[in-house]
Amino acid sequence: MAEQDSAPRAPVSGADPVPDRVVTEKSVPAAAPSPVGGPVAEPRSAGAVAPEPGRAPAALRDLVEQGVLDETQLTAVVTALEHERPRPTPARLLAEIAAYAGAGLLLSGLVLILVESWDDMAQLGRFVLFALVALGLIVAGVATAGGRSVLLRAAWRSVPDTGHTARTRLAVVLFVLASASVAAAAGSVFDNGDVGGDSTWVYAAGAGLLAAAAGYAALPSLLGLLVCTGFSVALVVGVLDEVFDLDDSWVGGGVLVLGIGWLGLTRARVVLEVWAGYLAGVVLAVAGAQTVDTFDGMWPAYALTAFVALVSFGVYATDRSWVLVLGGAAALTLAAVEAVADWTGDSAGASGAILVIGAVVLGIGSYLLARSTKTVG
Repeated sequence: MAEQDSAPRAPVSGADPVPDRVVTEKSVPAAAPSPVGGPVAEPRSAGAVAPEPGRAPAALRDLVEQGVLDETQLTAVVTALEHERPRPTPARLLAEIAAYAGAGLLLSGLVLILVESWDDMAQLGRFVLFALVALGLIVAGVATAGGRSVLLRAAWRSVPDTGHTARTRLAVVLFVLASASVAAAAGSVFDNGDVGGDSTWVYAAGAGLLAAAAGYAALPSLLGLLVCTGFSVALVVGVLDEVFDLDDSWVGGGVLVLGIGWLGLTRARVVLEVWAGYLAGVVLAVAGAQTVDTFDGMWPAYALTAFVALVSFGVYATDRSWVLVLGGAAALTLAAVEAVADWTGDSAGASGAILVIGAVVLGIGSYLLARSTKTVG
């Protein structure tokens, strides 16, 4: 019997070979032994989520190719390395403190100019001064943050993952000071010297809001959100009070609508700090509702406050934020207390009835919540 050749045969011309198993360079690598003598590491699976390109160092990617790490473990390691920040050196701490001290002194200088030298300076001079200061602060903020490439969309992607660095925090402060300078420059333009019907601060609030919103869009932060909220309140109150000369009830209604607007913007994710946006919306809405007294009695105030509670609970049904449910509960409590006091004249019996109803509702809610948890489990 002739000895068979062990070498693989070449395929016949014109026919495609059909091997039982084809092994290519892209096949899943075999499991490699653990470097510490432990159990054999599992090869990476096809359904594992790979880290973003360029994020994983080459050494870690080699461990994945060897089978020591899988893709999930690689993602966890890369995320931990990104969140690990070195301790700042004393020189860096001193530089950061000096930068914030300089920003504080700059703000003090702006305030002193507004208070002491506003009437002594010419209108054009005031405008040029504050416009140059605002421009310098904007340029310094962009440079401090790291250039235009790290702002806008890049900032909205990186800030939720890595947080603010020392440079971006300082850039936020510079943008806030720039919005204040823009407001002062706008006030200089529209200052007509009429003390009795002065609406200069309304135009200043509008310009400051636009500048603060632009700064927040470039580099979102909690401080920027607070400044936008403050300017928005000043603008609404100023327009309704100074421009249209409406009474306090209409001003309160405007603040109520502004609070509902902040809730809507936050729900639409226009605001990055969701909890802060919801908190601002609830607080402004309740504050506006409490100042509405267009009719005799206090029923419009607690009726609108109860409406704010319903809106908060409604938004909570679509976005489970703790601020919404706690703010809605606080608004409903305030409305109930005011309603009972208005209807019964501070009667102890009515207050006790409200207490009993609250306890019953709490018990029913706790029972249903516990039952639904057991059903899901």
